[in-house]
Amino acid sequence: MLSIPHETLEQIVQRIQVGNTLISASPLIGGASAQVILMDVKQADDEIQKYLLRVHSEVDRDRNPNIANHEFRLLKTLNDSGLPVAQPYYLDESCEIYPLPYLVVGYIEGATEFSPQNLSDFILQSAKLLAKIHQVKQQLPMLGFLSDRNQHVLWWIEYQPDHLDEELDEPRLRDALNSLFPLKQVNESTLLHGDFWPGNLIWSNGQLVGVIDWEDAEIGDPLSDLSIARLDMLWAFGKDAMLDFTQAYQDLMPHLDYGNLAHWDFFTALRPANQLMDWSAGWAKIGRPDVTFTTMKQDHQWFVKQAFDQMK
Repeated sequence: MLSIPHETLEQIVQRIQVGNTLISASPLIGGASAQVILMDVKQADDEIQKYLLRVHSEVDRDRNPNIANHEFRLLKTLNDSGLPVAQPYYLDESCEIYPLPYLVVGYIEGATEFSPQNLSDFILQSAKLLAKIHQVKQQLPMLGFLSDRNQHVLWWIEYQPDHLDEELDEPRLRDALNSLFPLKQVNESTLLHGDFWPGNLIWSNGQLVGVIDWEDAEIGDPLSDLSIARLDMLWAFGKDAMLDFTQAYQDLMPHLDYGNLAHWDFFTALRPANQLMDWSAGWAKIGRPDVTFTTMKQDHQWFVKQAFDQMK
Protein backbone atom coordinates (compact mmCIF):
# COMPACT_ATOMS: atom_id res chain seq x y z
CA MET A 1 0.00 0.00 0.00
CA LEU A 2 1.31 3.41 -1.00
CA SER A 3 1.78 5.95 1.76
CA ILE A 4 1.81 8.81 -0.77
CA PRO A 5 -1.46 9.27 -2.65
CA HIS A 6 -1.47 8.37 -6.34
CA GLU A 7 -2.65 11.88 -7.19
CA THR A 8 0.38 13.37 -5.41
CA LEU A 9 2.73 11.06 -7.29
CA GLU A 10 1.14 12.21 -10.55
CA GLN A 11 1.94 15.81 -9.62
CA ILE A 12 5.50 14.85 -8.73
CA VAL A 13 6.25 13.20 -12.08
CA GLN A 14 4.88 16.31 -13.80
CA ARG A 15 7.33 18.39 -11.79
CA ILE A 16 10.21 16.17 -12.91
CA GLN A 17 9.31 17.00 -16.50
CA VAL A 18 6.17 18.46 -18.04
CA GLY A 19 4.43 15.83 -20.14
CA ASN A 20 5.34 12.90 -17.92
CA THR A 21 2.58 10.40 -17.11
CA LEU A 22 2.63 8.07 -14.12
CA ILE A 23 1.97 4.49 -15.23
CA SER A 24 2.43 2.64 -11.95
CA ALA A 25 3.94 3.03 -8.51
CA SER A 26 4.92 0.52 -5.84
CA PRO A 27 6.78 0.72 -2.53
CA LEU A 28 10.16 -0.95 -2.26
CA ILE A 29 10.74 -3.03 0.84
CA GLY A 30 14.17 -2.57 2.34
CA GLY A 31 15.98 -0.70 5.07
CA ALA A 32 14.43 1.73 7.51
CA SER A 33 16.51 4.70 6.37
CA ALA A 34 13.94 5.97 3.85
CA GLN A 35 10.55 5.36 2.33
CA VAL A 36 11.19 4.44 -1.30
CA ILE A 37 8.63 4.26 -4.10
CA LEU A 38 9.40 2.88 -7.56
CA MET A 39 7.58 4.82 -10.28
CA ASP A 40 7.19 3.76 -13.91
CA VAL A 41 6.78 6.93 -15.92
CA LYS A 42 5.86 7.48 -19.56
CA GLN A 43 7.72 10.50 -20.88
CA ALA A 44 6.58 12.94 -23.56
CA ASP A 45 8.56 10.99 -26.18
CA ASP A 46 6.71 7.78 -25.13
CA GLU A 47 9.86 6.31 -23.56
CA ILE A 48 9.31 4.49 -20.26
CA GLN A 49 11.58 5.64 -17.43
CA LYS A 50 11.91 4.22 -13.92
CA TYR A 51 12.37 6.63 -11.02
CA LEU A 52 12.79 6.18 -7.28
CA LEU A 53 11.13 8.65 -4.92
CA ARG A 54 12.91 8.82 -1.56
CA VAL A 55 11.51 10.27 1.67
CA HIS A 56 13.95 10.01 4.57
CA SER A 57 12.97 8.57 7.92
CA GLU A 58 12.07 10.75 10.89
CA VAL A 59 15.25 9.63 12.66
CA ASP A 60 17.42 10.81 9.77
CA ARG A 61 15.49 14.08 9.40
CA ASP A 62 15.95 14.79 13.11
CA ARG A 63 19.66 14.05 12.79
CA ASN A 64 19.97 16.23 9.70
CA PRO A 65 17.00 18.43 8.70
CA ASN A 66 18.69 19.06 5.31
CA ILE A 67 19.31 15.40 4.54
CA ALA A 68 17.28 15.36 1.30
CA ASN A 69 19.14 18.40 0.00
CA HIS A 70 22.50 16.96 1.02
CA GLU A 71 21.88 13.57 -0.57
CA PHE A 72 20.70 15.21 -3.79
CA ARG A 73 23.81 17.42 -4.01
CA LEU A 74 26.09 14.51 -3.13
CA LEU A 75 24.57 12.27 -5.82
CA LYS A 76 24.93 15.03 -8.41
CA THR A 77 28.60 15.50 -7.56
CA LEU A 78 29.35 11.77 -7.54
CA ASN A 79 27.36 11.13 -10.71
CA ASP A 80 29.34 13.84 -12.48
CA SER A 81 32.59 12.27 -11.22
CA GLY A 82 31.76 8.88 -12.73
CA LEU A 83 30.92 6.85 -9.63
CA PRO A 84 28.12 4.27 -10.17
CA VAL A 85 25.41 6.08 -8.22
CA ALA A 86 21.79 6.89 -9.01
CA GLN A 87 21.28 9.99 -11.14
CA PRO A 88 19.45 12.71 -9.20
CA TYR A 89 16.52 14.23 -11.11
CA TYR A 90 14.42 16.30 -8.75
CA LEU A 91 14.50 17.75 -5.24
CA ASP A 92 11.47 19.29 -3.54
CA GLU A 93 11.87 20.99 -0.17
CA SER A 94 8.85 23.28 -0.57
CA CYS A 95 6.37 20.91 1.16
CA GLU A 96 3.70 22.28 -1.19
CA ILE A 97 2.33 19.02 -2.56
CA TYR A 98 3.78 16.69 0.08
CA PRO A 99 4.45 17.68 3.70
CA LEU A 100 8.04 16.33 3.77
CA PRO A 101 11.12 17.00 1.63
CA TYR A 102 11.79 14.32 -0.96
CA LEU A 103 14.09 13.61 -3.87
CA VAL A 104 13.65 11.65 -7.08
CA VAL A 105 16.55 9.66 -8.49
CA GLY A 106 17.08 7.27 -11.35
CA TYR A 107 16.66 3.53 -10.99
CA ILE A 108 19.81 1.41 -11.33
CA GLU A 109 18.89 -1.79 -13.18
CA GLY A 110 20.04 -4.82 -11.23
CA ALA A 111 19.60 -6.41 -7.83
CA THR A 112 21.32 -6.93 -4.52
CA GLU A 113 23.22 -10.18 -4.10
CA PHE A 114 23.38 -12.11 -0.84
CA SER A 115 24.38 -15.54 -2.17
CA PRO A 116 27.00 -14.87 -4.85
CA GLN A 117 28.07 -17.81 -6.99
CA ASN A 118 31.63 -16.51 -7.11
CA LEU A 119 32.33 -15.13 -3.65
CA SER A 120 35.97 -14.29 -4.42
CA ASP A 121 34.96 -12.09 -7.34
CA PHE A 122 32.17 -10.54 -5.27
CA ILE A 123 34.70 -9.62 -2.58
CA LEU A 124 37.23 -8.20 -5.06
CA GLN A 125 34.68 -6.06 -6.92
CA SER A 126 33.27 -4.78 -3.62
CA ALA A 127 36.74 -3.84 -2.36
CA LYS A 128 37.52 -2.06 -5.65
CA LEU A 129 34.37 0.04 -5.42
CA LEU A 130 35.00 1.00 -1.78
CA ALA A 131 38.56 1.99 -2.70
CA LYS A 132 37.23 4.04 -5.62
CA ILE A 133 34.88 5.91 -3.28
CA HIS A 134 37.78 6.65 -0.96
CA GLN A 135 39.83 7.96 -3.88
CA VAL A 136 37.41 10.81 -4.58
CA LYS A 137 39.66 13.84 -4.11
CA GLN A 138 38.89 16.64 -6.55
CA GLN A 139 35.23 16.79 -5.53
CA LEU A 140 35.82 16.94 -1.75
CA PRO A 141 35.72 20.77 -1.55
CA MET A 142 32.19 20.64 -2.98
CA LEU A 143 31.07 18.26 -0.23
CA GLY A 144 31.67 20.54 2.74
CA PHE A 145 28.04 20.13 3.79
CA LEU A 146 28.75 16.52 4.85
CA SER A 147 29.30 15.91 8.55
CA ASP A 148 32.63 14.92 10.08
CA ARG A 149 32.96 11.28 11.13
CA ASN A 150 35.12 12.12 14.15
CA GLN A 151 32.44 14.45 15.55
CA HIS A 152 29.85 11.75 14.92
CA VAL A 153 31.91 9.23 16.90
CA LEU A 154 32.38 11.64 19.80
CA TRP A 155 28.61 12.25 19.91
CA TRP A 156 28.00 8.48 19.89
CA ILE A 157 30.44 7.94 22.75
CA GLU A 158 28.89 10.70 24.86
CA TYR A 159 25.33 9.47 24.23
CA GLN A 160 24.10 7.41 27.15
CA PRO A 161 21.31 4.93 26.29
CA ASP A 162 18.72 3.95 28.87
CA HIS A 163 20.02 0.39 28.76
CA LEU A 164 23.52 -0.85 27.96
CA ASP A 165 23.59 -3.92 25.73
CA GLU A 166 25.56 -6.41 27.83
CA GLU A 167 25.17 -9.17 25.20
CA LEU A 168 27.14 -7.06 22.71
CA ASP A 169 29.73 -5.99 25.29
CA GLU A 170 28.62 -2.36 25.11
CA PRO A 171 30.10 -1.28 28.50
CA ARG A 172 33.58 -2.51 27.58
CA LEU A 173 33.34 -1.04 24.07
CA ARG A 174 32.36 2.36 25.49
CA ASP A 175 35.23 2.26 27.96
CA ALA A 176 37.67 1.48 25.14
CA LEU A 177 36.31 4.22 22.91
CA ASN A 178 36.41 6.75 25.73
CA SER A 179 40.10 5.99 26.24
CA LEU A 180 40.97 6.13 22.53
CA PHE A 181 38.95 8.93 20.96
CA PRO A 182 39.48 11.41 19.52
CA LEU A 183 42.03 9.51 17.46
CA LYS A 184 45.11 11.16 16.07
CA GLN A 185 44.54 11.75 12.34
CA VAL A 186 46.96 9.47 10.47
CA ASN A 187 45.12 9.17 7.14
CA GLU A 188 43.89 11.95 4.89
CA SER A 189 40.13 12.44 5.23
CA THR A 190 38.08 11.02 2.38
CA LEU A 191 34.49 10.62 1.32
CA LEU A 192 32.78 7.86 3.34
CA HIS A 193 29.69 5.99 2.20
CA GLY A 194 28.79 5.22 5.81
CA ASP A 195 26.88 1.98 5.24
CA PHE A 196 28.79 -0.06 2.66
CA TRP A 197 27.17 -3.49 2.96
CA PRO A 198 25.76 -6.03 0.44
CA GLY A 199 22.25 -4.57 0.79
CA ASN A 200 23.46 -1.31 -0.76
CA LEU A 201 25.33 -2.86 -3.69
CA ILE A 202 23.57 -3.41 -7.03
CA TRP A 203 24.71 -6.22 -9.33
CA SER A 204 23.87 -7.08 -12.94
CA ASN A 205 25.21 -10.11 -14.84
CA GLY A 206 27.94 -10.63 -12.27
CA GLN A 207 29.10 -7.02 -12.35
CA LEU A 208 28.86 -4.48 -9.54
CA VAL A 209 26.97 -1.64 -11.24
CA GLY A 210 25.86 0.64 -8.42
CA VAL A 211 26.02 1.66 -4.79
CA ILE A 212 22.88 3.18 -3.24
CA ASP A 213 21.60 4.77 -0.01
CA TRP A 214 24.03 7.62 0.65
CA GLU A 215 22.20 9.23 3.57
CA ASP A 216 24.98 8.18 6.01
CA ALA A 217 27.79 9.70 3.93
CA GLU A 218 30.39 11.67 5.88
CA ILE A 219 33.98 12.88 5.61
CA GLY A 220 36.66 11.13 7.63
CA ASP A 221 39.22 8.36 7.97
CA PRO A 222 38.61 5.70 5.27
CA LEU A 223 39.34 3.00 7.87
CA SER A 224 36.01 3.78 9.53
CA ASP A 225 34.21 2.84 6.29
CA LEU A 226 36.39 -0.23 5.84
CA SER A 227 35.59 -1.38 9.37
CA ILE A 228 31.82 -1.14 8.84
CA ALA A 229 32.12 -3.13 5.61
CA ARG A 230 34.25 -5.74 7.39
CA LEU A 231 31.61 -6.53 9.99
CA ASP A 232 28.88 -6.82 7.37
CA MET A 233 31.08 -9.13 5.29
CA LEU A 234 31.56 -11.25 8.43
CA TRP A 235 27.83 -11.45 9.09
CA ALA A 236 26.96 -12.30 5.50
CA PHE A 237 29.82 -14.57 4.40
CA GLY A 238 32.01 -15.50 7.36
CA LYS A 239 35.45 -14.83 8.81
CA ASP A 240 37.48 -15.82 5.75
CA ALA A 241 35.41 -13.49 3.57
CA MET A 242 35.95 -10.61 5.98
CA LEU A 243 39.71 -11.20 6.03
CA ASP A 244 39.87 -11.59 2.24
CA PHE A 245 37.90 -8.38 1.77
CA THR A 246 40.22 -6.54 4.15
CA GLN A 247 43.31 -7.82 2.34
CA ALA A 248 41.87 -6.93 -1.08
CA TYR A 249 41.18 -3.38 0.09
CA GLN A 250 44.66 -3.05 1.62
CA ASP A 251 46.25 -4.24 -1.64
CA LEU A 252 44.33 -1.52 -3.48
CA MET A 253 45.12 1.18 -0.90
CA PRO A 254 48.69 0.40 0.25
CA HIS A 255 49.44 4.03 1.10
CA LEU A 256 47.06 4.07 4.08
CA ASP A 257 48.17 3.63 7.68
CA TYR A 258 46.13 0.72 9.07
CA GLY A 259 47.30 1.07 12.66
CA ASN A 260 43.94 2.43 13.83
CA LEU A 261 41.78 -0.23 12.20
CA ALA A 262 41.14 -2.04 15.48
CA HIS A 263 40.11 1.27 17.07
CA TRP A 264 37.54 1.80 14.34
CA ASP A 265 36.38 -1.79 14.84
CA PHE A 266 35.39 -0.81 18.39
CA PHE A 267 33.17 1.95 17.01
CA THR A 268 31.72 -0.38 14.37
CA ALA A 269 30.97 -2.97 17.06
CA LEU A 270 29.12 -0.37 19.12
CA ARG A 271 26.73 0.60 16.31
CA PRO A 272 24.36 -2.42 16.60
CA ALA A 273 24.02 -2.15 20.38
CA ASN A 274 20.33 -2.53 21.31
CA GLN A 275 19.52 -2.84 17.58
CA LEU A 276 20.85 -6.26 16.58
CA MET A 277 17.49 -7.98 16.92
CA ASP A 278 15.98 -5.52 14.42
CA TRP A 279 19.00 -5.78 12.13
CA SER A 280 18.77 -9.57 12.05
CA ALA A 281 15.04 -9.71 11.35
CA GLY A 282 15.21 -9.13 7.59
CA TRP A 283 17.74 -11.74 6.52
CA ALA A 284 15.22 -14.54 6.03
CA LYS A 285 13.21 -12.30 3.66
CA ILE A 286 16.24 -11.89 1.38
CA GLY A 287 16.89 -15.61 1.14
CA ARG A 288 19.38 -16.02 3.99
CA PRO A 289 17.55 -17.69 6.90
CA ASP A 290 20.95 -18.95 8.05
CA VAL A 291 21.83 -15.42 9.20
CA THR A 292 20.04 -15.04 12.52
CA PHE A 293 20.28 -13.02 15.69
CA THR A 294 22.29 -15.87 17.22
CA THR A 295 24.83 -16.12 14.39
CA MET A 296 25.19 -12.34 14.20
CA LYS A 297 25.75 -12.13 17.94
CA GLN A 298 28.38 -14.89 17.81
CA ASP A 299 30.14 -13.18 14.89
CA HIS A 300 29.98 -9.87 16.72
CA GLN A 301 31.64 -11.43 19.76
CA TRP A 302 34.45 -12.74 17.56
CA PHE A 303 34.78 -9.32 15.88
CA VAL A 304 35.13 -7.61 19.26
CA LYS A 305 37.66 -10.21 20.44
CA GLN A 306 39.86 -9.79 17.35
CA ALA A 307 39.80 -6.01 17.85
CA PHE A 308 40.95 -6.30 21.46
CA ASP A 309 43.55 -8.90 20.43
CA GLN A 310 44.91 -6.43 17.88
CA MET A 311 45.20 -3.83 20.62
CA LYS A 312 47.38 -6.20 22.64
